[in-house]
Amino acid sequence: MKIIEGKDSQQLDVRIRFDSEEEKQKAFRLLAAMHQKLIGYQRDKEYLLCVEDVCFIASVDKCTIVYTAQGCYESPLWLYQIEEQLNDDFIRINKATIINITHITSMRTDLGSRIKVYLDNGYQHMVTRTYGKAFKQKLKGE
Repeated sequence: MKIIEGKDSQQLDVRIRFDSEEEKQKAFRLLAAMHQKLIGYQRDKEYLLCVEDVCFIASVDKCTIVYTAQGCYESPLWLYQIEEQLNDDFIRINKATIINITHITSMRTDLGSRIKVYLDNGYQHMVTRTYGKAFKQKLKGE
């Protein structure tokens, strides 16, 4: 990928040349995600949350909670409804959790073919065997 910026300071002219179709598709997905928002509630206030700021989403005691670096917010939607709206940076890792793979800092295999995932907000989650194969494929870019 090569980016060429225009010389005129009043106008931005950016041309991007991609080495592969895969690179091009990934760039388009990132641009589309920039405008994607989720609604979250915290202390009776409604917030618009940028999807790229979301570290993970979890279903806790029949509530859906959206976790960001700034805090946690309750969502009026069920986990599966949010999952349908999310971009390719998100993947379900167990029955109650969806994570943003861009917030993964490290991973470690655990007993029973499970994977422990560490996120940049300090939380850690287990990828269960049921979701393990899809998780590994997503990390490989398949």
